[in-house]
Amino acid sequence: MTNHPRREHRADQRGFAAGRLESTPRNVYNPDIVNALMPTAQRSAIIIRAGWIGTFGNAILSAMKIAVGLLSGSFSVVSDGIDSATDVITSLVTVFTVRISEKPPDREHPWGHARAETIATKLLSIIIFFAGAQLALAAGKKLFFHETATMPTTAALWVTGISIAAKLALALYKFRAGRATNCDMLIADAKNMRNDVVISASVLVGLFATFALHMPLIDPIVALIVSVWIMKVAFGIFFETSAEIMDGTPDQDVYRRIFKAVESVPGASHPHRTRVRRMGGQYVIDLDIEVRGDMTVLDAHGIARQVEEGIRGAVDRVYDVLVHVEPEGNTEEKECYGLSATSLDRASQASAETAEDKP
Repeated sequence: MTNHPRREHRADQRGFAAGRLESTPRNVYNPDIVNALMPTAQRSAIIIRAGWIGTFGNAILSAMKIAVGLLSGSFSVVSDGIDSATDVITSLVTVFTVRISEKPPDREHPWGHARAETIATKLLSIIIFFAGAQLALAAGKKLFFHETATMPTTAALWVTGISIAAKLALALYKFRAGRATNCDMLIADAKNMRNDVVISASVLVGLFATFALHMPLIDPIVALIVSVWIMKVAFGIFFETSAEIMDGTPDQDVYRRIFKAVESVPGASHPHRTRVRRMGGQYVIDLDIEVRGDMTVLDAHGIARQVEEGIRGAVDRVYDVLVHVEPEGNTEEKECYGLSATSLDRASQASAETAEDKP
């Protein structure tokens, strides 16, 4: 019987579990298997290119805004330039993180290095939060200590307008690249670029209201509102990555597609103890199924293979599927984790009833 690459891959992992680590080469994985499971070279190239474009684009904008802001005496433009300098860091984090995440599995990391993207995304959320907090402190200082604002020169207004257009282009580019590669880290960086557009726009709106309409209070108030929104975005990114680190899967539709895929396989029934977690934008799926108790191991394995192929066809971006086969009617008292179609329906119904009870 021809060996299947998936079985060879799992056999290597069982070798790790059996304690044969010292005699095993650092990278024991077949390159063909690695290329099928890990992010493709094309995905990595797209993310790295987006990271370098963000790095050089933000570096140029930062230098322009800081220089023009200092020459024109505009504190708002200088602050905006400092914020762009932090974006250089976030873009560099993206570049170097994807180089880590694309490394193949090894002896110390048998699941690979894709979680590096999740860690980097959480780091980006912290940077975004502090950028918002910095803006809030500056706005509060102007609002409560009544600092005198000065009218910027035409050059400051021009560089701010150029910044808005450039940041908007960077945000759209990174959003598209992040969606195409399913890279949460790149999408988080795109949200950071979007925040910068709002920051630069608030600078223009605040200055216009202060000097053209003679309402100096609007400048710090607008900046304060924008800062709260930026910190809210940062919290959202932080908690999204926390769900992935905690092996949570907010998208319950993934489970429904898995159960439907199992139902479509003749001989497979009662999918249960199903667990789905994300790893670098890909899904790792474990589940139990039931087959006839008098079925041979070979036939049961064939059904499990069909279930795996069905799940891969129903769910996008699957990293690995592990199917455990049990005889029909098997019950185990200690099975207190994972989901089945019944438990998922009960949970959905309970959530719906809770929502109806709220005023």
